[in-house]
Amino acid sequence: MQYRQNVLPVWQKKLSELLGYELEIEAEWDTLGAEDCAHIMEKGLNAIYFEPLELAIREIAIDDFAKQALRDGFKKFFFSGKEPEDRIFYRFENKTLSYRHNFSNIENYVNERRQRIVHLFEKNL
Repeated sequence: MQYRQNVLPVWQKKLSELLGYELEIEAEWDTLGAEDCAHIMEKGLNAIYFEPLELAIREIAIDDFAKQALRDGFKKFFFSGKEPEDRIFYRFENKTLSYRHNFSNIENYVNERRQRIVHLFEKNL
């Protein structure tokens, strides 16, 4: 998949620079996307998984104290296109933020996703 080879490393670098440390990123690649969506995969993956995370980190990491809390408590970002049965799409446990959501709603929900991530960071760090 071109996204994994070309776009993911850019996100990896950008997020790690924002955080000041190397963030581990893991994906269930075989669950991402939908049939006949190749033409919008990059835009969709960015809007669903990465743009909200970047914005949340920018919102949280406003001072040294917050950056240290992230450094100590946030080590991994995991994402999957397979939704959980309990419909709790975001989870933060074991220093891992996970987001399990199907490939839909690629536009107009970045801000709502950012808010959910910020809330989880504030609650768990």
